[in-house]
Amino acid sequence: MTTLGFPTRRVDLPSPRARLLLPLLSALCVLLLGCGGPGEGPSGDEHDEHDEHGEHGNEDGADGDGSVHLSAAAITTSGIRVGAVEERALRGGAGLPAELSFDPLSVAHVSPLASGRFVSVEVELGQRVTAGMLLAIVASETASEASSRLTEARAQLAAAETALARQRQLVGEGIGAQSALVDAEAVVAGLRARSSGLSRQLGVLGSGRTGQLRLVAPIDGVVIQLHATPGETSSHEEPAFTIANPDAISVYVQVPELAISTVRVGQRALFRPHAFPELSLPGVVNYIAPAIDTDTRSLSMRVALDAMTPNLLSGMYGSLEILGDERRSLALPCNAVVTLRGVSSVFVPGEAEGEFRPVPVRVGRRGGAYCELLDGLPAGAPVVTAGAFTLKSALSVGDLAEHEH
Repeated sequence: MTTLGFPTRRVDLPSPRARLLLPLLSALCVLLLGCGGPGEGPSGDEHDEHDEHGEHGNEDGADGDGSVHLSAAAITTSGIRVGAVEERALRGGAGLPAELSFDPLSVAHVSPLASGRFVSVEVELGQRVTAGMLLAIVASETASEASSRLTEARAQLAAAETALARQRQLVGEGIGAQSALVDAEAVVAGLRARSSGLSRQLGVLGSGRTGQLRLVAPIDGVVIQLHATPGETSSHEEPAFTIANPDAISVYVQVPELAISTVRVGQRALFRPHAFPELSLPGVVNYIAPAIDTDTRSLSMRVALDAMTPNLLSGMYGSLEILGDERRSLALPCNAVVTLRGVSSVFVPGEAEGEFRPVPVRVGRRGGAYCELLDGLPAGAPVVTAGAFTLKSALSVGDLAEHEH
């Protein structure tokens, strides 16, 4: 049993922030009155009872944290209430850390397929563009060489087609050799294939016969990054423009390994952005990764929002709450769980009247104001559901007094 005893003194509360501490100070004063003053020492019988409870507390897993004894008045004033561990469906999920990000197919990185120099830049940062819209023109040596070869091939093709027509005429008049006609046809076919290949190469590069590359927007969206300046050298290794659809944003979450069993595709969810805490945006889980990230021991999950708002931006952080889980499990109010010496614990009534002792527990997922109880107490076990923080404070003061003594 931890006996709380310390002299009282006047506390001035000169500020609104200090006045917020008044309820806690009042509760501690009541605890002092309920537990006895410094001059009241335990009798021999009480000492024996203390030893008996101490052994019992260690058997139940109190790990030597001791217990707190309060009078009925102290319990009432401190707002301590006792409930029971119960089975319930945790329909609300804990606030899983989440991030807004563009959908992969809604982002396009545009760069020239051949090195060159920017002749002109036709758009600005933040400008909305449509698919096929001209972004920039690049003068490329590679495109110029391909254009020159195409011009040469087309000229040779025109001459070869003229020679082929002449050979056909001679063969038709019976004065031309059939072998010469076959050779002429082969030359024309080869030049046509070469011209067609060079034309397709220029088309892939985005160039016409001028040797200049035309960079166009592949999707509708907004220019969110621009790394192009007229006269600047371009590279096919670095994107000159990044275009994204601002309306195609999803919520991405890393689900801890221990909570993987609680999520599935099709579940409803609520996203609350930190920047706008008044918003509560519904969505649905539409993707769960097929493998766990071995570095973080978590599973990637994507939630598609039912509707977008102009306030949402890619890169924003928030919390995600999973809804619709009907599985029933042991649960207790999350406010009942406190941390004592680094261990999650709850307070339970002791054998003596007004006695409360800590019991280590293991909690799991969270649903609204309730936490799943994985280990520590059975169903129906009594537990302090309100006032656990006050008991923790009283226990901490008692431990400090024992160390000082």
